Amino acid sequence: MADAILFKVTNAGKQALASGTVKLSHLAVGTARRSTTGSEVALTSEIVRTPIISGGVEPISNVLRFSADIVAASSGSVYEIGVMTDRGILFAVAASNSSPFFAVCSTSNFAASFGILLTESEAAGVTVISDNSQNKPLATMEGHLSPQNPHSQYLDIPRFQHLLDTAIPVGFLYASHSGINPKPLFDELLGISTTWRRVTGKIIVSTDDNDNFIDTIGDAFGQKGMTTEAISQRPQAYPLHTTHLWERI
Repeated sequence: MADAILFKVTNAGKQALASGTVKLSHLAVGTARRSTTGSEVALTSEIVRTPIISGGVEPISNVLRFSADIVAASSGSVYEIGVMTDRGILFAVAASNSSPFFAVCSTSNFAASFGILLTESEAAGVTVISDNSQNKPLATMEGHLSPQNPHSQYLDIPRFQHLLDTAIPVGFLYASHSGINPKPLFDELLGISTTWRRVTGKIIVSTDDNDNFIDTIGDAFGQKGMTTEAISQRPQAYPLHTTHLWERI
């Protein structure tokens, strides 16, 4: 089984970031078995270097994604991979001293996509120089995936959570003729787990900014709302209805 390709930003890459924006332009692969240290300035046994077809940094995850079409002069197993800047600096490297990452062949191209998780500060200083003339289908795919929400036809979970918190927030009251907890109904409707508790023995009266008696949320008035008297200290009677009432918690 091939080892996972885990890139490490090199010390040289960090120094380049400290000096300004880093432009990534090429992918290099090599055949030397070794471990990644971060002190590398070059691959141990580089066999081919190819332009990056397309790529960029995802704005939320800070993941650098890029693709390359590797055309090797000779066949061989790849144990080391490097990401190069436009000035020839080894920005990031991945290496294996056990199983090869993959193999390249002189008779066919090897198209691959990679990802590197960057810190927020690293992501802010990285750009990708793309040569999308190398592999049009792969470039098109990367271009499709580069927007923050490339598949807008699917549910955007973070946006949906904001909608839920606005439309059915914690404290939302659900009235029903049924005395069954509405959790299964809302869980199926929303696709997430919700929690509800039953509200009993309370009269719910909506607040009125112009009524000094009910302009504060949470006030308790005893008989208020159940009187037919209409004196200066009390408004007209509020209708009293009973129902099963549930509160989202």
